[in-house]
Parts: sequence; structure tokens; C-alpha cells
Amino acid sequence: MRRERGMSFDVAFYLPSLGPLLSPAEELPCAGGAETQIWLLARGLAQRGARVCVVVTNTPRGLPREVDGVTVVVRPPLRAGRGIRGKAAEVHALWRTLAPLDAQVVVQRTAGISTGLVAVITRLKRRRFVYSSANVIDFDFDALASTAIELRLFNLGVRLAETIVVQTDEQAHRCLERFRRHPTVIGSIAEPAATKTGIGDAFLWVGRLIGYKQPHAFLDLALAVPEARFRMVGLPAADDPGLAAEVEERASGIDNVELLGPRSRPQLLALYDAAVAVVNTADFEGMPNIFLEGWSRGVPALALSHDPDKVIVTHGLGAFARGSPAELADLARLMWSSRHDQLALAVRCVEYVQRSHNLETALTAWIDALRVDGATPALPALVRPLDHASSTQLR
Repeated sequence: MRRERGMSFDVAFYLPSLGPLLSPAEELPCAGGAETQIWLLARGLAQRGARVCVVVTNTPRGLPREVDGVTVVVRPPLRAGRGIRGKAAEVHALWRTLAPLDAQVVVQRTAGISTGLVAVITRLKRRRFVYSSANVIDFDFDALASTAIELRLFNLGVRLAETIVVQTDEQAHRCLERFRRHPTVIGSIAEPAATKTGIGDAFLWVGRLIGYKQPHAFLDLALAVPEARFRMVGLPAADDPGLAAEVEERASGIDNVELLGPRSRPQLLALYDAAVAVVNTADFEGMPNIFLEGWSRGVPALALSHDPDKVIVTHGLGAFARGSPAELADLARLMWSSRHDQLALAVRCVEYVQRSHNLETALTAWIDALRVDGATPALPALVRPLDHASSTQLR
């Protein structure tokens, strides 16, 4: 474990799975949307002059001590889920990592046991704890929690949070229903990108190969629309290893499906430029990062079951099938046949993210949220907007 002794931070972000985004080894599989959002936020705050660190687990090739002004704190490998001894070891590892960490505010993202553990340790140190939600299911966690203790610790962490930050009004409503807490809504960040110039040649699906993401629904779509091409980037999930094998076997028998393995972030982003639409088949989401990455490039969304805050329909950012596989297939056929004439749609997508998901607005809102319910500001000096040079570094 690497500790940063003698250093103090305005804010520490706890998200162990963020490591691949910080590694110089491009062959590492890209992290997910929650990790990408925290990294864009941490880097943006550092560019504004904040003292920021991220707490992560190591990668096979190691991690640097600092990336883009953000200090990297490496914690021991995760041990939760290996029985009582494993959970006790995880508590010990978290204490050894967080107790010496001098941070005014600790932000933890994604639901799980660590929500409660990080919250308890942070509050014992008389520091402020912020919970950052990544999915609407966080506020109905009974559906995902593998054990009763996991559910109790997550609920405890949310209740101990001085501020809860969510991505959408939908999440805010569910948080109020479940916890009787009014969260702060801060839109996710869409990293600026050049608008694609060519014609898309395939529908793109990106995600973890886990049940609620419904990867088989994407393969069903490919079978229903044989005239189109479909490209799938699936990251095997440790908690559902059999699904990856199922998807690989099934995809190998579908002629118009190209199944791609995990890839680095630069390799992944390059795929958007060849996309007709970004497809999401998940049962539930927050604000999918794959949609933001697509819209930034003028690529529309095609959603089966979840339109976050109804933005796809309201702003004309693609198509929503309202949970119907048959309607999803009809919409895909229409998108495929009209893929040569997407200019107006591309303009709407780009204008939407520039207006609603820009870095400057998100940073300003987060700085206010990190003051934690009117308490002594954690980031009192961060009033300087990003200059042009800093902004271009995010492109």
C-alpha cells in the first residue's frame, strides 16, 4: 500500500476501480461510466487549483503517484466477498488507507458495502462524507445487494452522508422516496470531442457483461435487423462470469455481429466515430456515459428500457423503445436506413451536451456541493474558472 503522508487534500474520491484510467498501459480495459465521471471531475477540480486525490487499487503495471495534478493513493486489493475473514480484512485495509488520509471531504461513488465503511471511517475522523450515486437502482438496492449486511451498510452510508449527489431528477425522486433525503442534482460531464464526419457502419453496444445490462437483448436486435451491422464491446464481470461465455458463443453464430473484447479508453472512443447509434439495453441506469460520449460526437442514442429524465424523447437525441424489443427493432431499421442523413440529429446531440453537460457547469455545482450543507467551505478558493489552456486539455 502506498500512503501519502504529510499531505492534506481538499477532497478525496474513493473509487477503487478507477485505476485503469490512470495507468499508462493502454492495453488495460477501460473503466466504466462511474469511474470516467469521477476522473473527469477530479481532474477538473485539480485544474481549478484544488488539492485532490483518488483512492484506487493498483493495476498489474502499477500506477504513477500523480496524474494531471491529482494525487493517486493506492489501497490494498479488495477482499470483500470472501467470507467473514475477507470482510474483516477489507475493514482493516480501508482503515489503514483512509485513517491516515488528511482530506476535508471524502466522496464515495457506487452502491455497496464500501459506502457504509467509508462513511463510518470518515465520520469517525470528523471529516465530511459525500455519497455520489451512479444509478437509479442505488435507491432500490434491495434488488442488487447480495447479502443483508451489504444492504445495511449501504443504507447506513447514505444516511451518514452530509450530502448526496445524484445525476438526474429521476434519481433525486427515488432518493427522497427511499431515504427522505433531498439530494443535490448535478449533471454528468460530457468530455468535449470532435463531431464525427463519416457515415456510421454499425450500431455500438458498450458495457459490462452482467445481467441487468441485458447483452442478449442486443444480440436479439441483431437477429431482428439482419440488414444492419452491430458492434459489441463487452467487459466480463467477476460476479457473472458465465454470461460472458454465453454472449461469446451466441455472437459467434450471428453473421452481422462483431464481438470485441475489452479495450483501452482511446481505443474505445475511436469506435464512436463509426457508430450509427449507441445502443443501451440495460434495465436501469443513471445517466449512461456511453450516451454522453456518443452525443458529444453527434451520435444518437437508441435505448430499450430506460430514457434518463426522458431526455432522449424530449430533446430528440435518438430513439426510445419503451421496453419493447419489437419497437427497438423497428427504430433500429429506421436509423439504419436513414444513417446517411443524420446531420440535424447530430447537431441536436452536440448542442444538448454542450448546454447541459459541460465541465464548467458541473465543476461549479460540485464545488458548491462540497461545502456540505452550508458548512465551512471545503474549497474556499476555487472561484477561478478553467482557462482556455486547461479546457483544451480535456479534449
